[in-house]
Amino acid sequence: MQPHADRVDTDTVTFVGPCFDTRAETDGWTRPAAADNVLLISLGSAYTRQSAFYRQCIAAFGDLPGWHVVLQIGKYTAPEELGTIPPNVEVHPWVPQRAILQQADAFVTHAGMGGCGEGLLAGVPMIAVPQGAEQFMNADRLVELGVARRVDTADATAETLRAALNDLVTDPERDERSKQLQAAARAEGGTPRAAGLIENMLAAAEGPVL
Repeated sequence: MQPHADRVDTDTVTFVGPCFDTRAETDGWTRPAAADNVLLISLGSAYTRQSAFYRQCIAAFGDLPGWHVVLQIGKYTAPEELGTIPPNVEVHPWVPQRAILQQADAFVTHAGMGGCGEGLLAGVPMIAVPQGAEQFMNADRLVELGVARRVDTADATAETLRAALNDLVTDPERDERSKQLQAAARAEGGTPRAAGLIENMLAAAEGPVL
């Protein structure tokens, strides 16, 4: 995800991949036994005043055969604003995102750096719907990597969202690319490797004990 990574001096900078709490969120959500596929929709915590977008998601994926949908709407949108919720859609102000991604088959994300890292680490294809800041660049990078489709909010109709999901889950090259990037992200070492590098630097700075 680093722009122009080839220009970074790797003698002074070490890439360690996505860094999260090593006590990964593996609890807190159970995949329904009847779900053939699971889709997580989350725009993070800051960009959730999006009731119109959520309604388009429900129109796109509600009652989609074989799919169970987890929709996080944050604290700024009330469930009542979404209209009728289909039986295959569960709606929450907050969800244990990493736990769900470990069991998910696709991810609609605002392409914040945290969500991008979590999606790559879980090997889940993404529909990137950037909202602000660096998210537009992140979305384009995910597309370049071959693991996402970008759909801007203004273009996020039920039809475009469903088409993006279909493109992702039926693309064998995307599936292979997701697996490759997942393996690469895990191999970087993440939080434990970063902590080890810092400890080694501190030990070197302190010098030998006499």
